[in-house]
Amino acid sequence: MLREVLITIAVLSFSINSFAGNLQSVINNAKSGSTVNLKKKVYKGGIVIKKTITLNCNGATIDAMGKKDVVSIKMAKNVVLENCILKNSGSSGWRMDAGIKLVGAKNAKILNNKIENCLYGIVAKNAKGVLIKGNEIASKPYSEGVKGDAIRLWWSSNSKVVGNFVHDSRDVVSIFSNDVLFESNKVRNSHIGTMVQNSDRNRIVNFKGVDNEVGILINSSEDTTIEKFFIKDSKKYRGIVLVRASNTHIKSGKIENCKKGLVFNLSPAKSGTKNYLDDVRFVNNLIGIYLHTTAKQRSRNIIKNVRYINNKTNLMDEWKTHK
Repeated sequence: MLREVLITIAVLSFSINSFAGNLQSVINNAKSGSTVNLKKKVYKGGIVIKKTITLNCNGATIDAMGKKDVVSIKMAKNVVLENCILKNSGSSGWRMDAGIKLVGAKNAKILNNKIENCLYGIVAKNAKGVLIKGNEIASKPYSEGVKGDAIRLWWSSNSKVVGNFVHDSRDVVSIFSNDVLFESNKVRNSHIGTMVQNSDRNRIVNFKGVDNEVGILINSSEDTTIEKFFIKDSKKYRGIVLVRASNTHIKSGKIENCKKGLVFNLSPAKSGTKNYLDDVRFVNNLIGIYLHTTAKQRSRNIIKNVRYINNKTNLMDEWKTHK
């Protein structure tokens, strides 16, 4: 019995002691359910994973050398990709060349990786139940209109994005992805720190955003929760923006040094719904709260326990006379 157990362990976990040949071949030959442990060296990218494996890079680098995706996970369940340095994806925007791309994958875990000089960082398409945790992501040094998103969830519901550090990228975004948790992420010097678009019941908790063009954007989505957040910029940009957003709960946070701290833009959109703002401090902004709403929408934005500190204008109602 003991001998059988030892044999099983040997099959399920093995190391590449010296890289002879192709990493793709090693993955292809790995048994489903096994763990591939890499030595800390550089491997050629363009890897495709189509089975249940754990790929532990142990600090190794996978370099796509400017060609397509560094690692793709396609139609596989329970894949774990961890402790990798992923570099130099391709530059095709229509193809969304990425450090990691998940297509049709389920319950994948993307843990503690560093993504450098990739057009997109992590792209999940029709990938349910993904955990993206502890990663550092930076895009290619292109202009904002050309570089891709750091994290893009697309039709990828029931996922978690936790404890990641994003900088010098475009957006962290869920699109058509319901019940997503964004927790304890830090985003710096990017376009949008976290965007929720056409997605319901997303939660953004313990977000920290510094020097992004928009800290948090909620667009055409319902039942979003934003709590325990800190957003600070350089008086050029906006802290939180709600665009046709309904049943949004914003609570327990601080918005500092923004051009516009919180923007209500035609929100709440859905008849009979409300948005709630509670226990938020607006500090040293040019405008604390900016209302671009109809009078009826204005009455359905419930604002309480707000502190204004040293803002040039605390609240501006653009359509004050509109009915």
